[in-house]
Amino acid sequence: MHESRDGYNRLSLRRAYRPQQTEISARTLPRDGKTLRASPGIATACRACGGKGFWKAMKNSLTAKVLKVIGVFSGAEAFGIICSVVKMKLVAMWLSATGVGLFGLFGTTVDTVSIITGLGLRQSGVREVAKCRHSEGALQRIAARLRGWCMLSGVAGALVLSFLAPWLSLWLFGDYGYWWQFMILGGALLLNSLTGGEQAILQGTGGFRRLAKAAASGTAAGLAISIPMFRWLGDMSVALSFLVYSLSILFFLFVYRDRSIPWRVAGRKELGEGAGFVRLGGYIALATFATNLAHMVFMSWLNRETSTAEVGYFQAGNTLVFRYTSLIFGAVGLEFYPRMAANSHSPRRMYLFVSHEISLLLKIFTPMLLLFLLFRRWIVEILYTADFEVILPFVSVAIFTIILRSVSTCMAFSIIAKGEGKTYLLTEGIDAVIGVCLNIWFYTRYGLAGIGFAQVIWYGVYTIMTGVIYFGRYRLRLGKEAVIAVAVSFATGVAAVAAAWRGWLIL
Repeated sequence: MHESRDGYNRLSLRRAYRPQQTEISARTLPRDGKTLRASPGIATACRACGGKGFWKAMKNSLTAKVLKVIGVFSGAEAFGIICSVVKMKLVAMWLSATGVGLFGLFGTTVDTVSIITGLGLRQSGVREVAKCRHSEGALQRIAARLRGWCMLSGVAGALVLSFLAPWLSLWLFGDYGYWWQFMILGGALLLNSLTGGEQAILQGTGGFRRLAKAAASGTAAGLAISIPMFRWLGDMSVALSFLVYSLSILFFLFVYRDRSIPWRVAGRKELGEGAGFVRLGGYIALATFATNLAHMVFMSWLNRETSTAEVGYFQAGNTLVFRYTSLIFGAVGLEFYPRMAANSHSPRRMYLFVSHEISLLLKIFTPMLLLFLLFRRWIVEILYTADFEVILPFVSVAIFTIILRSVSTCMAFSIIAKGEGKTYLLTEGIDAVIGVCLNIWFYTRYGLAGIGFAQVIWYGVYTIMTGVIYFGRYRLRLGKEAVIAVAVSFATGVAAVAAAWRGWLIL
C-alpha cells in the first residue's frame, strides 16, 4: 500500500481511482464457471487473438509483477545478505568456527520454539489480510486480532524458552553453562512474534516496499550494534546479537507501518473470532516445527558426536546453499502466496500460476547454479576463510537442490492456498523424518560430502510427495513451458554437478 503523508484514507482513494476493469465474454475465453476480468490492455490483446491472447497477456503481466516484487524485496534481502556475510566473516575471524556453530544452534533453537508457539500466524495472517484488503473495516478488525494473537504467542514462546533454558543448555552443550543465553533468546523470540504480525499485515496489503525498507534498516542497525559486541564480548555476544537484531527490525516496522490501519490490539471477544486463521496457522506451525525439529536434532547429534566446529562447517555450507537462494524464493513467495490463496477456487488459474512460477524460478536459478559451481572456491574463501574449503564437496552436490526446490515449493503452495492444513502437516512431518534419517546415515558413512547427497535425495522425495498431491489429489497439471523448463534445468543441473564432483568445473 502507498504511504500516507496526509490525513486521507488511502484505502478509499485506491478504490476510487482503481483502473476500470473490462469484462470479457465467456464465449471468447476459457473459463471455470466465473466471468474472468482483465485490465483494458489485456482485454485488447484478448480481442485480437482470442482466449490464448488473454492467457499470454496474463503471463506477461504476472512476470512483470513478480519481477517487480523480486526487484523491490530482493534488493533489501541482498543488502541483508551482505550484512549477514559481513557478520559471519567477522564471527569466523574473531570467534572462529565455534562462534559460527553457536549461531547455528541458537538460531535453530529460536526458530523451532517460535514456530510451535507462534501458531503459524505469520502465514495464515497473510491469507486473511489479503482476502479483506479492500474492506477498510474488516481489514482493521483482522489486523487487531492478528496483533493480539501475535502478542499472546510471543509471551508464551518467551516463557517456554526461559523455562527450558537449563535443559536446552544441557542437551545441546552437555552442561548448564549456557542457560542464561537461552533466557536472552526468549526475549528475542517475543520480539520476533510481534514482528511477524506486522510483516503479515504489510504483505497481505501489498506493502512490499515498506516491508523491504523496514527489513533493510533493521538489519543495518542490528549489524552496527553487534560488531563491537563480537569484538569485545566473545562467545557471549552471539545471544545478545539475536536480541539486538530482533529489536531493530521491530522498531523499523513500526516506523514504516501503514498508518491508515490504526495500531490496536483486539480484546478477548475479538480474539475468539479469529479462531479460523489460528486453526490453519496451527497446522502450518506444526508442519514447520517438524522440519525445524529435524534440523535441530541433526545439528545436536552432530555437535555431540563430533564438535561445535563441525557444526559450524555444516552451518556454513547450509547457509551458502539455502540461505542465499532464499532471497529469490522469499521474494516470489511474498506475491505468489496471497495470489494463490485468492484463486484457490479455480483449478485453471492455479495451474497457470504454478506453471508460471516454476518456469520463472528455473530460468533464474539454472544459470545461478552453473556460476556457483564455477566460482565456488572463491565464494567460500571470500565469505569465510580458507579453513572452510572442507565444505566444497558438500555444497558442490547440495546446490542441485535449488532445481528441486523450485518445483516442490510452488506445488506445496497449492496445499496451503486451499487451506488443507492436515494434508500439509502430514506431508511435512513425513518429509522431516526422512530428512534427519538421511542426513545422519550419509554423514556417518561419507562425512560432510555425504550430507550433500542426502539433501538432494531429501528434496527429491519431497518433490515426489508434493507432486502426488498436486497431480493426483487436486487433478492439476503443469503447462508445456513449465515441463520443458523442468526437463532442461534438471538435465543441466545433473551434468554440472557431475562435472563439478570430478573437478572439471572449478576456477
